[in-house]
Amino acid sequence: MHEDYLQQIWSQSRIPSPKLQLIDGTPIVIKNPGTHNISHSGPDFKEACVQFDNLEFHGAVEIHVNGSDWYKHKHHHDEAYNNVVLHVVYNNDMQIVQNGFSIPTLELKDFIDLDHFRKSVKVDQSNIDLPCKSSMDVVDPIFWSSMKTKALIQKLDEKVQPLIELDLEEALYRLIASVFGMGINKNAFLELAELLPWESLRKLPAQKRKQLILVMSGCAQGDYSKKITSEYQWHFKGTRPKNFPSARIPQFAEFISCIDLKKLIESAESNDLRDHINSYIDSINMRNGQYKLTKNMQNHLMINAIVPFLYLFSEQTKDERYLDKAIDLLSSLPSEKNSIIRNWKKNEVIAENAFDSQGLLALNRYYCSLKKCLSCEVGLKVLNRLE
Repeated sequence: MHEDYLQQIWSQSRIPSPKLQLIDGTPIVIKNPGTHNISHSGPDFKEACVQFDNLEFHGAVEIHVNGSDWYKHKHHHDEAYNNVVLHVVYNNDMQIVQNGFSIPTLELKDFIDLDHFRKSVKVDQSNIDLPCKSSMDVVDPIFWSSMKTKALIQKLDEKVQPLIELDLEEALYRLIASVFGMGINKNAFLELAELLPWESLRKLPAQKRKQLILVMSGCAQGDYSKKITSEYQWHFKGTRPKNFPSARIPQFAEFISCIDLKKLIESAESNDLRDHINSYIDSINMRNGQYKLTKNMQNHLMINAIVPFLYLFSEQTKDERYLDKAIDLLSSLPSEKNSIIRNWKKNEVIAENAFDSQGLLALNRYYCSLKKCLSCEVGLKVLNRLE
């Protein structure tokens, strides 16, 4: 038995709820399985609602193969598990006591559909990169759209988590810095941004900002061998000349020297954000012929800095209009081109725009590559067809 499988059948309410009893024989009804906690630490499900002893209990649910896994995973040392209202296990080999209280336990051993489990294991153990590839044509496009959106939100949420304690200008500055790192130098650019925070740079005139970035990065001296602070250094090997630090650092310095992040954020509220960014880029390209920002780099900036920023803005303001703006912006940009998108294309899943490509990249990262078919609406439709 696998814990992932138990989590998925719980989230899908694939258990005969009217027949369920706690290990002491008390009948229990699952009113709401809760929200699956995929991205963060803590119990597996939050905001669940269960009913037993004629009372409703609201809180978290934790799921294990064996009851004793609670102690193996050190949950008894973590206060985040003090609000668990139900411990769901395949095999109850140990009763759990947390914070002085015995946690109500539900054993699932007699309620598992073993045929369904075996089919799910067969899919998981497949060596095919896309286990559902042979049956993709039977899945309604609405499920594809739903999963691309779900995976994309998961990716954006993960990306902005390190930024949630920062003010919006500093967060946007860090996102822009990471984009110029182009993957291999992302962490070095982020360390440079931490060393030279926006709060300090914003007070300086344009030329001073530019000079400070070039000097502190080592670019002005032509010395890329030293670590910026404690861990990361610049890399040339493994990237193309156009993405060398000697090219991207001057571009970043030029961009940051002329940008007004406060006005840029205000433009997000007035629907002028894309035009505002393009005006900065046009200004840079007119002044700086040697290190122009190509159209691909402009799109990369929109996809990997502006879109995550709009998501962060939406989360902090609790205003879904900014999430809609992020999705609209992605839908207006061309699809990215890389090996993962090409592989999707080979399987006749076409990315028409950047929303599609970002969604498919996220789907591959969080679901397909990990064989988490039971967590995927597309995978479930295919698996149900096999039953």
